[in-house]
Amino acid sequence: MCFSANASLATAIGTGAIGILALSRAQRIREFPLAAIPLIFAVQQTAEGLLWLDLAAHGPTPLVSPLANIFAAVALSLWPSYAPLSVALTEENRERRLAMWALFAIGALLSTYGLWGLAAHPYGVCIAGHSLLYSNGTSYPPIAMAAYIACTCLPFILSTHTALRWFGLIVVVGLIVSSVLYYSGFFSVWCFFAAGGSLVIYGHFSRLKSARPIKIARQLF
Repeated sequence: MCFSANASLATAIGTGAIGILALSRAQRIREFPLAAIPLIFAVQQTAEGLLWLDLAAHGPTPLVSPLANIFAAVALSLWPSYAPLSVALTEENRERRLAMWALFAIGALLSTYGLWGLAAHPYGVCIAGHSLLYSNGTSYPPIAMAAYIACTCLPFILSTHTALRWFGLIVVVGLIVSSVLYYSGFFSVWCFFAAGGSLVIYGHFSRLKSARPIKIARQLF
């Protein structure tokens, strides 16, 4: 298995570089949240890489809890609202944009619920096979999980931009693989797969930057 400190830290470096490149190609303020997605994945993968090193070498230390809760905060409190918001800001189709804003409203409730859960029941983490298992002694309600999946996957699939739909497909495939093969480390493995799709985000902005001068030239002539 490739899930280890080396895998997480290498992914963090790669997604961080991709995020910087994507931001350099974003030309409008409303595009920045979408372009920053790889950087957020880099934060998560950095936290996981450090957790791998800490748990494997020393066992539980004072660093484990903060790192585990940084990962959990991003996964449970940021992504449900950030994903639909970032896509909605760049969507030009009115009907699809309204659907994304509706998902953002649901995601905002999930983010609030996630923050409450973190405050009331902080997360711990342990190594489970070849992945990291996060737990806070409570279970995530099935209806909340269904809403979470909708908020983090559907906005990309609904997008009129082909690259973003591909990214959404990668996220869905990662969801299926993680839930079937790595159930105990579901969130950890799913985020790893999603981070691996960050190159598609860069490709989206690279294509946009190349196409805009052509579009402007056509408008002039």
